[in-house]
Amino acid sequence: MALMLDRVLADVLAQPLHAAAGLRLLSAADGRAEIAYEVNDMTANIQGMLHGGIMAVMHDVGVFLAVSTLLPPEKHAVTCDTSLSILRPANRGETIIVRATVDRLGRTLAFMRSETYARDAAGKERLIATGSLTKAVTSA
Repeated sequence: MALMLDRVLADVLAQPLHAAAGLRLLSAADGRAEIAYEVNDMTANIQGMLHGGIMAVMHDVGVFLAVSTLLPPEKHAVTCDTSLSILRPANRGETIIVRATVDRLGRTLAFMRSETYARDAAGKERLIATGSLTKAVTSA
């Protein structure tokens, strides 16, 4: 069965901001997605830490890819409400992992959440943000 993910993935990864961040899809299936990107010159603030606005963008991207594993290709999902709580900073050189889950997919709305982790050079992860997001389900 074709999914919305098949239709949108290449375009999502090719977005200039996403590409500059080194965005990559680690997994996506059954209402879940995991993405990764880097804290680099494009994503860091002037203090060398991950910029909060970038975290919000990638939170949205992660949940978008999660819901795209459940929707048919003729559907689309657009953000109508979002909340992100930043718990602690991430530093230049770390890899950021967003794990997103669809909690409920209805006919017109999708409710999702994400957890964002920073992974250091030794592979140790720490939770740096949690979020929720609602998308309206529309025709593509």
